[in-house]
Amino acid sequence: MTLSSAATARPSSAASAVRRSNPRMSLPLAKPKSQPNRSTSSAPVEETIRAAWLLKAVLITLAAALFCVYASLCLLFYQGQWQLILHPSHLIAATPAAQGLKFEDVHFDVTETGVSQLDGWWIPADPGSRWSSSAILYLHDGAGSLSDALPTLAMLHDLGVNVFAFDYRGFGRSVSVRPGEQTMQADAQAAWNYLTQTRSLSAQSVVLYGTGLGATPATQLAAATSPAGIILDTPSETARTLFLRDSRSHILPLWLLQNQNFDPEPVLRALAIPKLFLDRDGERPRTRQLFHAAAYPRTYVEARSQIDTTHALQQFFDQVLH
Repeated sequence: MTLSSAATARPSSAASAVRRSNPRMSLPLAKPKSQPNRSTSSAPVEETIRAAWLLKAVLITLAAALFCVYASLCLLFYQGQWQLILHPSHLIAATPAAQGLKFEDVHFDVTETGVSQLDGWWIPADPGSRWSSSAILYLHDGAGSLSDALPTLAMLHDLGVNVFAFDYRGFGRSVSVRPGEQTMQADAQAAWNYLTQTRSLSAQSVVLYGTGLGATPATQLAAATSPAGIILDTPSETARTLFLRDSRSHILPLWLLQNQNFDPEPVLRALAIPKLFLDRDGERPRTRQLFHAAAYPRTYVEARSQIDTTHALQQFFDQVLH
């Protein structure tokens, strides 16, 4: 039993000797170097990039929104600028009959389909009147309708001259369209054609009378037709001046968007027919400005009463109507 025990112990001693003779076996295993946590170190960078991108996206979105708002404002102004200067009415509150005047309701400027576009009044002079063979073509202001001009029409009739007045398209009983400077000029030409073709009046027997914004189509018509003379009654300011009275227009590029001018001055500088400037509103210098800019012959009258106006008109008719 003892021998068996010793034999059993020898292999254990040999194994221990082998382990002692091999130093590599006795050293502990080296721990692997720890690698940096890439996901942890890159997180702040990614968050910074994401925040910068979001800020840039927000700024671009805001800029695009502001541009769209500004572009919409420009478009609204371009399409609706006529509403800032023209204020038409379709109401005819009274006719010349309310002033005790005989008149003819005239429908003219007929289209190819037979529709009359313009409505006006022919107020004949009393038989035997001094200028019964001549006529005044009256172009009213850019507000209201023809019935608002009745006092002036009655005054002109009382001077002894035929009077023809009409509503532009978009005003009164004329065809309903969006009015503007170009349509008003075309309507003035149609009224002239009615007088000279349908009524067979000569150009030298017609005097143009433009009041307010109507001074511009009257001046344009005078340059194209050479009437006996033209009367400009308290001409309106230019469209640009009227636009600038609205504070919203100051942020718009008017030079690019404006399609309404209503400025007779360039034409008046070269218009050689007799001109009467009636200033019935001394608070605005526009009438005097146009007078000084106009070519000769020209006359300026500061009319503060109907008597002043009537006297100035009589003198002018004596000068240009024969």
